[in-house]
Amino acid sequence: MRAVILNEFGGPDVLRCTEVPRPQPGPGEVLVRIACCGVCHLDLILRSGMRSRVQPPRILGHELAGEVIETGADVQGLVPGDRVASFNFQACGHCQDCLKGRPSLCRQTHGDIGQTRDGGYAEYAVLLASNLVKVPAGMPLDHACFAACVYGPPYKAIRQIGKIEPGQTVVITGASGGLGLAAIQIVKALGGRSIAITSTADKVAPLKAAHADEVVVSRDGTFGEEVRRLTGGRGVDLVVELIGSPTFHGALRSLAPGGRCVVIGELHGKPIELNLGLLIIKEWEIRGVQSASGADLREILDFMHEHGLDPVVWKRMALEDAAEAHRELANREAVGRILLVPSLTPSLAALAS
Repeated sequence: MRAVILNEFGGPDVLRCTEVPRPQPGPGEVLVRIACCGVCHLDLILRSGMRSRVQPPRILGHELAGEVIETGADVQGLVPGDRVASFNFQACGHCQDCLKGRPSLCRQTHGDIGQTRDGGYAEYAVLLASNLVKVPAGMPLDHACFAACVYGPPYKAIRQIGKIEPGQTVVITGASGGLGLAAIQIVKALGGRSIAITSTADKVAPLKAAHADEVVVSRDGTFGEEVRRLTGGRGVDLVVELIGSPTFHGALRSLAPGGRCVVIGELHGKPIELNLGLLIIKEWEIRGVQSASGADLREILDFMHEHGLDPVVWKRMALEDAAEAHRELANREAVGRILLVPSLTPSLAALAS
């Protein structure tokens, strides 16, 4: 089979597509024919060597969907022909956090796709059956592959934590990325109002086309005053923080009393200062959110399918173009998500982009 192998850490050019033996499933595992795999910012971090859990050679890619081809021993609930999507970690199920219903806090995870187990930058992958969820009938696989990692965190932030209701307002920083566009769709599906924050004027039109109710251009992260103007001085009920430290002060300035700020992304890793007096007086809530668990993924897939949510795919690219996909994502060229499709050849990929 064809696969993109990470043999060493480094820049995008370390990603090379080559022929390797097709893997065989063992007990508790299934062989999946990959239909598509999203390219995530985490993949760029893993490729660079910043995360020590990856030991080359490794096949990256955790935002995958495909078809079950073969099952190993002891697999129940999945058969050849099933259409599946993945979530990228497997909690132990026995620790205190798992027993309290917080599997994303488990520190004994295993089978992390694209990290400790080969992932979706390939024509086939052997995955734990417990990492897979069936895709609803009629739902395209190139929608389902984004459910856990792209729709998962904003869904948890907006619906499970923010509990957004019709008429409430949500600020979304980094709104032109895949998670930001997903957040806009989720807010709209719940009847809320979205204020999208972006750093460049050329992304205003795409964000309006994606049904953002308002778009604020802010290059320095000081958008709080404009948000308050747009909300009649009150502020918003929820901020979905996808950038982190550069926009965090603007996020807090945007909040109404009693508002929530859910932090999903931190692209710079810099410390921030927090006025604890404001936190007390305003009774704000600040939470962090990781990607979806198995239970979350089932709920999110149904929500996406029920509301007809359509992920914004900026480009479809062949496996051979994985290095270029990483470059374009690193350069923040994409509005939406980049999708690797094993069945595409490089020439057809150019037509699909």
